[in-house]
Amino acid sequence: MIYCTLLNPAFDFIYSVESFVSGNTLRDVSCHRFCAGKGINVAKVVRTLGEEVSVIGVMPEEDEKRFVSYLESEEIYYRFFSVPGDVRLNVTIIERQEGSHGGSVSHLNSASPKLSQQAQNEFMRFVGKHLTAGDVWCFSGSIPPGFDDDLYAKMIKSCKEAGIDTFLDTRGKALRLGLRAKPMALKPNITELEDLYDEQIKGVHHMALKGKKLLDRGVPYVFISLGSDGMIALHDNDCLLCVPPQVKTVDTVGCGDALMAGILVAWKQQFSFPEVCRLATACGASKAMHEGPHTVVRDEVWQLMEDVKITAV
Repeated sequence: MIYCTLLNPAFDFIYSVESFVSGNTLRDVSCHRFCAGKGINVAKVVRTLGEEVSVIGVMPEEDEKRFVSYLESEEIYYRFFSVPGDVRLNVTIIERQEGSHGGSVSHLNSASPKLSQQAQNEFMRFVGKHLTAGDVWCFSGSIPPGFDDDLYAKMIKSCKEAGIDTFLDTRGKALRLGLRAKPMALKPNITELEDLYDEQIKGVHHMALKGKKLLDRGVPYVFISLGSDGMIALHDNDCLLCVPPQVKTVDTVGCGDALMAGILVAWKQQFSFPEVCRLATACGASKAMHEGPHTVVRDEVWQLMEDVKITAV
């Protein structure tokens, strides 16, 4: 089983407008609402690719029924630790304006309510009941206020002791501290990598050098997401630049999560390292072609894989 953590669930509201100007009132705007959070985004793509997957995490009880209903409709398992309150709200405004500069995408992400130390301790015991050797766990997203910054590090340690492969996709302190637990793989994007090293990273070779330093710190696999440019993947002495085929981009929200899902599925199916990279890159490209934070098309992914270009750096 593949497990995807969901510590910060959200409702995503995505508005599509012709043009967006601060201070204006827009009426009768098209809006789509999604049950979201990086764990759900990843899990949905994993399920689309045919693997069994479970979302495990913290769920505010006021909105639990809606999330359960959605996950059941998508044939995704779930393991929720209930807490009081309701989930946060995120708003994305996609501007469809034509022109040389194209449209903009604006995001408003609300904060989660603060949770208690007792809730964290109970959640850790809850997680411990679901650790089974041979499973794969993906730790993605931010850690909610009130929980320790090293929560992912603690969970990774527990998983490794239980014989579970661990994958980490987060930022800031959670990334810095999680790195110390030496997960099987990291998936930072450029911004997260620059924050980790506190310096601007310029060019493919500079990124490869920083990725190599992560290998030297005991992480066997590093996947650096480059957005529409694909990713750089490192393992042992291999450093691969993975470039997706050109596609018509509709919505880039969730492309990194789709890439992570491709890594997990390929890992579970024991693909070779280059083929892991090929599937992950194809998933990111397929997601970019569709609206919604976790929408890929399975047959499309297999077709896109054939046109992913992989070169040694």
